[in-house]
Amino acid sequence: MSRPMAAENRGFTLIEVMISLTVGIIVLSGALSFAVGMWRSLEGNEIREDVYRDARYMEMSLERDFQGTGVGLVSTVSFGSLAVWGDTITMLRIPFMPNESPPYQIDPPAGVNNPLNPGGTCGARCINLQKAADGSFDLEVGDLARLQVNDERRLILIQKIADYGATVAIEFTAAPLILHYAAGLAGGVLLDRFSSFVQKVSAVIYYLDGTELKRAETLNLDGTPAAETIAYGVQSFEVSLLFIDGDEADAANSADGDITNDFDDITGVRIRAEVGADRIHRSVNAGNLFTRKYEWIYSPRNLLYERNRI
Repeated sequence: MSRPMAAENRGFTLIEVMISLTVGIIVLSGALSFAVGMWRSLEGNEIREDVYRDARYMEMSLERDFQGTGVGLVSTVSFGSLAVWGDTITMLRIPFMPNESPPYQIDPPAGVNNPLNPGGTCGARCINLQKAADGSFDLEVGDLARLQVNDERRLILIQKIADYGATVAIEFTAAPLILHYAAGLAGGVLLDRFSSFVQKVSAVIYYLDGTELKRAETLNLDGTPAAETIAYGVQSFEVSLLFIDGDEADAANSADGDITNDFDDITGVRIRAEVGADRIHRSVNAGNLFTRKYEWIYSPRNLLYERNRI
């Protein structure tokens, strides 16, 4: 006779299996939903953090460059170490390597006439310069330099250099404007045989190209900035100048009869920027592009020093 199977050896019934599968599916679905939610949350946080990180980098980069503005280069009424043109910022200074880049006096042709004839000393766009007392000369092809004739300042972009021992001849580009500054000898500037010199200048340029914020430290030989992108997704980049009397304007103007908005009246700059994400995600900002607006004010210490000295 057969004996009933012990309870502990009995298998699962179909109902028990179905209940177990149902519970398992519910638990698995919950876990999967939680994982998907966490993944979306992490991706959303990453999108937001990218925007915050780009903004922080922009702020730090601008702050660092503004603090070097005007080193060794005191602004005048019509020529400032800080200038704004639309969404473009230009900062100028005299480089230290480690000593200040020296001014090189022109080597005028024989004669007593002063000022000199129109053009340079060795061509329409060529000037002979005396080397430093120790025979050194730090200007190179592609360098930006200040040409100063008495109180008149111009920018020149060096295109060629010929070395003659104690002197050199530099040839500069024909552009009448460089970075919106008056350039070369355009406009009838005549060299003074006693009060004309050339000195190396360092420039930092920021400008918006589409939605990319560009930064450049050098120029191409055609005068355009040799820029690199420092931030993407910049929706807007608005810049205005702050003046000593509290006024704010889009640019300095030394020719409008107002003596309070000249280049030597600038004390700082205000920047308003809107930085956006590089992609849209449905869990961030209701599926719209995530952006944040920022406002920064920078007051270069060298410009403040100029104001205090006056």
